[in-house]
Amino acid sequence: MDETTARQVLLIQAFETAGTDHPLWTAEDRRWATRVALDGAEPTTRPDRFLAARATAALQRLTPREKSVSAWLSHRLWHRRWALAALLLGVVLGFVADTVGAGHRINLLGYPVWGLVAWNALVYLLLVLPLPDGWLRRSLSRRMLDLRGLLKGARREPVLERVAETWAVASAPLSLARAGVLMHLGAAGLALGLIGGLYLRGLGLDYRAGWASTFLDTATVQQALTVLYGPAQQLLAFLHPIALPDLAGFEALHLVGGEPPAPTPANSAAPWIHLQAATLALFVVGPRLLLAALGGLRALWWSKRFPLKLEGAPYFDELLRQQRREQARVALLPYAQEAAPAANEALRGWLQPLLGETMQWQVQPMRAYGSEDDTALAAALAGRPTLVLPRFDLSATPETEVHGRWLRALQAAGAKAGAPRCVLVVEESGFVQRFGQTAPERIEQRRAAWQALATDLGMAVLAVRDGVPVEPSATAVRRQLDGAAA
Repeated sequence: MDETTARQVLLIQAFETAGTDHPLWTAEDRRWATRVALDGAEPTTRPDRFLAARATAALQRLTPREKSVSAWLSHRLWHRRWALAALLLGVVLGFVADTVGAGHRINLLGYPVWGLVAWNALVYLLLVLPLPDGWLRRSLSRRMLDLRGLLKGARREPVLERVAETWAVASAPLSLARAGVLMHLGAAGLALGLIGGLYLRGLGLDYRAGWASTFLDTATVQQALTVLYGPAQQLLAFLHPIALPDLAGFEALHLVGGEPPAPTPANSAAPWIHLQAATLALFVVGPRLLLAALGGLRALWWSKRFPLKLEGAPYFDELLRQQRREQARVALLPYAQEAAPAANEALRGWLQPLLGETMQWQVQPMRAYGSEDDTALAAALAGRPTLVLPRFDLSATPETEVHGRWLRALQAAGAKAGAPRCVLVVEESGFVQRFGQTAPERIEQRRAAWQALATDLGMAVLAVRDGVPVEPSATAVRRQLDGAAA
């Protein structure tokens, strides 16, 4: 799908995975949007087209209810004129930079040209190295989407804050490509400004070339500049061949005591300006413009084919199951202690908005403590459930050799049954009622113990009280189930 459609889909996802019935978008609204999309879609319809049609239908109801929704959707995240502005800004900065220094002379070892070349060489190296860029992507994309600035003066919907966070992660490849275009054009413009400044100042002033160094002798400077200016010499060989001076010529260019050189044909800055301009064009302007063009093509591709991950996100899986006329299945597996029917129903009601109104809910018989019979596991996983919920009580101390072994057996059986998602449910109500007033530290210790066991097994923990999920575990699991960023 394209960028605009992806924004619409993610916005509706945020409202529908808020965990509770949002006043602007109720469960009935969700069912209505699904029905409208299903009426115009076949089971074989492409998933992105089905989701786009559903988001379009949903916005017909949601947009009139909240002005911030339409404001967020209509806010442009990219303007082509930003690219031109970055290039022109770089040109201006390069032109006004003091590239020649005082005394109407050009220091052949000066930092403006060589510093810029070295900086760009470092950037090229970082671009080819396999460095972790997750933090950079999130930083850049968040700066390109300042929701708070957009909603300034308007009533803020907390769900839109979550939309911004989700979009920042989902749009990271696109935002990074666009930021790269601006960065490359700015760097190319800076080099062009330096080149223009060199030539324009050379037209009106008589500049002389020389070098000065505390640590380098004449022979070292000759070798270094011969190597550094070699590519520029080759580039200019067909247009304006330039020969570098010999050792005696470099010695004559040595600036002793910082005094300006006496004007002679040998120390004219004209050939050196040509070499510096060619060096900047060869190592900065050309590569940066090429990288900007490639980044622009990449951004255009992603804006038309937005990389929205649909596979593995239960929210999208459920919608696409409905498109295929399938149903989600959830299996609750109590361990060592039965749950009250009201608690089971409360947990079912919390999951239903996440997994769909047609969700099938199945409570398996209680598994006895320490039992080695795996019949219950096979029965629970026989129908390839979407989500498996092993349920424990906080009053029980987690034991690796008992609880951990059973959970590993569950994971192994699940791998054979299509690897359903598994979330560890811990009922806290009884233990909190018993120790909440007298020993709250015991509650935290027991929670930490169950969390450590779950982390070791790679599972999320959902803490519930009488079946009702409690924070912060409810938010963490909700985001895992709907594929949002943590």
